[in-house]
Amino acid sequence: MLFRSVVSKRGKYTVRLSGLDDGDHDFSFDLDKEFFLSLEQSELEDGKVHAGVILEKKAGVLALHFTLRGEVEVQCDRCLETFPTPVESSQTIFVKLGENPGEIEDDVIMIHKDDHEVEVGQLMYEFMLLSLPYRRIHPDNENGQPGCDPEMIRKLEDHAGSSDEDDETDPRWDALKGIIGN
Repeated sequence: MLFRSVVSKRGKYTVRLSGLDDGDHDFSFDLDKEFFLSLEQSELEDGKVHAGVILEKKAGVLALHFTLRGEVEVQCDRCLETFPTPVESSQTIFVKLGENPGEIEDDVIMIHKDDHEVEVGQLMYEFMLLSLPYRRIHPDNENGQPGCDPEMIRKLEDHAGSSDEDDETDPRWDALKGIIGN
């Protein structure tokens, strides 16, 4: 996970830590275009995702349980057009209080002992990215055809080249092929 400062300056996507009794405390966020545009260098620009965060507060233990569901607009790896893809993620981050804020492990962060809230916007964004498929391609349409832009598919096929060209070998390499077999 890429750790950025999680200490809030009273941002929109914060979870308050102080003044709460031990137990579970629910927080809810609706993430939309405004959220994605507020992030620096965001790979995603639009979507509608509901994020639920449960702060589990016990003596000496703070845990943030995230549940994200919705969809985001991603760019197709084949035709470069955007399309909606589902997002679903459940993650837990443990929060420790100390002197040196930062990421301790993948699922443990440290905030300064005097901080009263945690900014969770960057964490939610990273969880969304982790839930996306590695390869992002338009799903097939109802006819079983690729949902990609037909114009772009035509251009890709035009530039793919013929397989006959690959079958021809350079005679200068034929002599070397005999050496490899020995």
